[in-house]
Amino acid sequence: MCSERQKAEFSRNAIFISFFFDSANEVGTNLYQAPAKTWANTIEIAGCGQMNSDSQNENERRILEFLQKKESATNTSIAKEFSLAEKEVNEILHELRRDGYVQFQQELHVTRGELIMARITGKGTTALEATKVPASKSNPMAGYDYNRISRAIEFAAGAHKDEFRKGSTIPYIVHPLDVLSILLKNGASEDLAIAGVLHDVLEDTPRTRKEIRRNFGNAVGSLVEAASESEELTKGVSNEEKKKTWKLRKSQKIEKVRTSGRDVRLLICADKLANIRDLFEDWHSSGEDVWAKFNASKEQQAWYYHEIASAMITPPGGTSDISKMSAYRELERCIREVFGS
Repeated sequence: MCSERQKAEFSRNAIFISFFFDSANEVGTNLYQAPAKTWANTIEIAGCGQMNSDSQNENERRILEFLQKKESATNTSIAKEFSLAEKEVNEILHELRRDGYVQFQQELHVTRGELIMARITGKGTTALEATKVPASKSNPMAGYDYNRISRAIEFAAGAHKDEFRKGSTIPYIVHPLDVLSILLKNGASEDLAIAGVLHDVLEDTPRTRKEIRRNFGNAVGSLVEAASESEELTKGVSNEEKKKTWKLRKSQKIEKVRTSGRDVRLLICADKLANIRDLFEDWHSSGEDVWAKFNASKEQQAWYYHEIASAMITPPGGTSDISKMSAYRELERCIREVFGS
């Protein structure tokens, strides 16, 4: 069962990959084109009601609009225009320059601080224009903004562009696309679907929490952070070091799932289901040799999968229980087939 489903998923995702590689016209070597910044007025986080978005993001947008109108401006004139502290303006301008949205024509350190002459770049103009056009829905009846989901796929493909699935030559982006497919089939919200695409970006790539929140909003950022292992133990860490912390990282993940809400549980469930589908396929083709490519033995992996699946339905029948969802039922079946009861 897992084998046939895995083949179907891989075939569909290969079409997605082909589409994005063709659109980039570089067969994946430089797929990532920096997504436009998103500046939403409010963001709703499950269980937390409404909260204001990062005020700095709003100031970034306003400064870019000012630079677009004036062509170039000094930090002092920007501070005066928006009644902002010059130090705050300087910090925003430096960050916009790091992201490629502005260019400094002049930068002087003077007695009272710093004098900057900045102008907006083509990349900044493109990002700004994207925020002014209401996103179109490929299928309004479905309730998803597929342009936004496509931007997330581009972002993830760029972040993972030099990575492959363990012990294979399969581009890593296949895995986030598997997770996206599972989530959409299980009725995930748009934010949850996008978090599925981005769920490994924090752990495995140089991309940051701030970049995710700026481009896709606080709700997506919170979901990705909740589903990620500790960055201190994963980001830029060698495989040897990861082997040493494997049990600690997985124990932390299990405890996180026990106290998480339904969306985070479904996100982690989709990730584990996509992984075990691949594992099932590799196990049937390579036998017991498959375990050599992992940071833990078959026995340790069995412990982890059983425990995290149990955590997803604790307490039984609660509002966070996902036991009746098709993704969870398939995860349970695959765990039994690979590891036994």
